[in-house]
Amino acid sequence: MNESSKWTAYTLSIFRFVAGYVFIQPGLEKLWGFQGGRIDHNFATLHGFAGLLEFPGGILLMLGLFTRPTAFILSGEMCVAYFRSWAPRGFWPITNSGELCVILSFAFLWLAAAGAGPWSLDYLIQRQMTHVSKLRAAFSSWEIYARAILRVIIAFTFSLHGYRLFFGFFAAPAGRLTRAQRIGVALDHLPHIAGLVIIVGGLLLFLGLFTRITALILSIGPAVTYLTVAVPRGFWSINNGGQETILYLFLFLCFAAAGAGAWSLDYLLQKRRPMAGNLHPAGATVNP
Repeated sequence: MNESSKWTAYTLSIFRFVAGYVFIQPGLEKLWGFQGGRIDHNFATLHGFAGLLEFPGGILLMLGLFTRPTAFILSGEMCVAYFRSWAPRGFWPITNSGELCVILSFAFLWLAAAGAGPWSLDYLIQRQMTHVSKLRAAFSSWEIYARAILRVIIAFTFSLHGYRLFFGFFAAPAGRLTRAQRIGVALDHLPHIAGLVIIVGGLLLFLGLFTRITALILSIGPAVTYLTVAVPRGFWSINNGGQETILYLFLFLCFAAAGAGAWSLDYLLQKRRPMAGNLHPAGATVNP
């Protein structure tokens, strides 16, 4: 692998572990009342059954074992959870408390295509194989498209924080607040002017233009607020307001390493240039 491909693979592995760390916590909450959460052992309901998916699913993601099927199943779970629990509260994920579901649903869909990365049990197992299965090859070929879809979604959801910071839009609704709304997202502690940076950067990310440098710049805000706001509140992201923040941070680092994916202005511009090494015109290939 060339240097770009190495960075892409390593950031993929790190993000997979972080996603598992975030995802395992609601499973622990439902099964054992983790961090003071409400236990739900009614496995006949969608909420109760979710605990049986979230805890083992988070463990498998952290280990990088059976990553593709696990991520695909969990992506579907997050999609169902969003439209069942959060979408009825309003259209905007930033105000209906469904932002985390949206991020995880599309991030898991990307992991289903991209795989586990080199720091995983899947990688150790695959090294012993003498051939690549047709199914794994097909999933790998879809990675640049899954990455492009994820990029668009993340640009949209992250930009909403810019409009909240700079213009005061998307305030939390009145009435009974969810726990996430009571805690407050760490990103809301960024300075007013950071909202303008997020709006401009979100637009560039949405278009897939200057993706690597844009993503690197956008990662600064989540990094600063997670360390200065979320971490002092406690280690566990489920109770420190840092769930979305830490996911944005490592997703931006993935985009900075891998590039925009297909369906982007970067892709169109790079198609006009000769390819070098194993770089795909859409960015570094991900095929762990």
